[in-house]
Amino acid sequence: MVAPYLLTLADFVAHTRLADLPDDVVARGRLILADTIGCIVAGNAEPPIRALRSMEQARAAPGATMLATVLGTETRLPPEAAAFVNGAASAWHDLDEGNLHTRGHAMIQLLPAALAEAEAHDRSGADLLEAAILAYEAASRLWRATRVRLAVHPHGTFGPLATAFALARLRGDSPAATAEAVSIAATLGVTSSRQTLVDGATVRNIYTAHSARAGYLALDLRDAGFSGEHDPVQSVFGGIYGDAFDPDVALAGLGQVWWIRKNYFKRFASARYLHGALDAIEALQARLGPRLNADSVERIDVDTYFMAATMGGQTIRSAFGARFSIPIAIAGLLLFGIAEPDDDGSTLFADPRVHALARRIFVTENPALTAAYPAHQPAVVTVRLTDGSVATERVDIILGESDNPFAPTVLRDKFRALTRAAWDNAQAWDRLLRIDAEPSIAQLTADWRAAVRAQKGSP
Repeated sequence: MVAPYLLTLADFVAHTRLADLPDDVVARGRLILADTIGCIVAGNAEPPIRALRSMEQARAAPGATMLATVLGTETRLPPEAAAFVNGAASAWHDLDEGNLHTRGHAMIQLLPAALAEAEAHDRSGADLLEAAILAYEAASRLWRATRVRLAVHPHGTFGPLATAFALARLRGDSPAATAEAVSIAATLGVTSSRQTLVDGATVRNIYTAHSARAGYLALDLRDAGFSGEHDPVQSVFGGIYGDAFDPDVALAGLGQVWWIRKNYFKRFASARYLHGALDAIEALQARLGPRLNADSVERIDVDTYFMAATMGGQTIRSAFGARFSIPIAIAGLLLFGIAEPDDDGSTLFADPRVHALARRIFVTENPALTAAYPAHQPAVVTVRLTDGSVATERVDIILGESDNPFAPTVLRDKFRALTRAAWDNAQAWDRLLRIDAEPSIAQLTADWRAAVRAQKGSP
């Protein structure tokens, strides 16, 4: 028998229907799902992900009939393998949505497996959207209720149980069966080190892939007769990933308070904690015009909240590390402007001007700004120019947060930029924003594969 609060969350996932959800929650779910698919498509074009896909193809049993699509390609693999590859791709460019209030990125943990399951069993778009929203909410609540250790990266931690929630919902499992799968999945996470960000280690991107595969494994183990701990979230989340877990926080306002409403979207390919400072630099550029450029900067100071201040390193060890340094990101913005969404950071890493400018950019935690987080995400940027002038800009809520949303076209344009190399398909975004009207996920993914073929055949 699993812990009562897990049974409550399992009942919520098993019995809540799309028609029960507030209209704005459903709309938010559609937007998150569409944005995440764009990230997966772009990630699947990267050389390490292509190599991973080839390895999975070589391992696949010949003649398999239950298959799912590696997005942005014509490749189909067994569902667990497709979910694994798509999971790795989803985090590659660090453009995936997230949630500062629940401190994680739930959708890229669960969608790769949910999409593969929905395609393989030809479920409807409404089934997929329903499972994704409910699993997002349930898993995010468990992670939000955890006092996580700073050394732990969230990917691959609560991800396996997020995936288990989604798969169980798509299979129509009972609350008891769902809770049992989740109790197993909660102990199948990885030692996801935040140090990977400092080192610029792309192994971090496999944590989301692991979430997909581990979710499938949890259901297989349950069906084979394995059992999970009575209260694995308390022991693993509260004792290993963190130093406390409060089930009352996980259940507070369930069905009334929807944390998915508080998610954010990205336009900079970098950790969310960098974005407040980048927003401030853009505001200063608009105010100062050409006076603000890489050559005119004597010094830049960034005062911000604690989690952002952890990204204050002036040096990086790899191109991927450019995504996790405020000084490097500001230097890149001043030298090159906003990078293309699928930029891999190699231009910044290779340019000595970036590193020279980054050494003149200093990041400091301000305890008063830390106290305002996460309701606000403050960054105060002060630029001192070589002509002696000083200018300051403060950002309190990062652009793309639910309280400071993008213009309606921003996410559409981001999606098209991320998918244009794979699809010449102007309708893909619009169809995803009507995903619950799609009668067949298998047909939708077949149309995406046809779009890849058409792109290859175009002059």
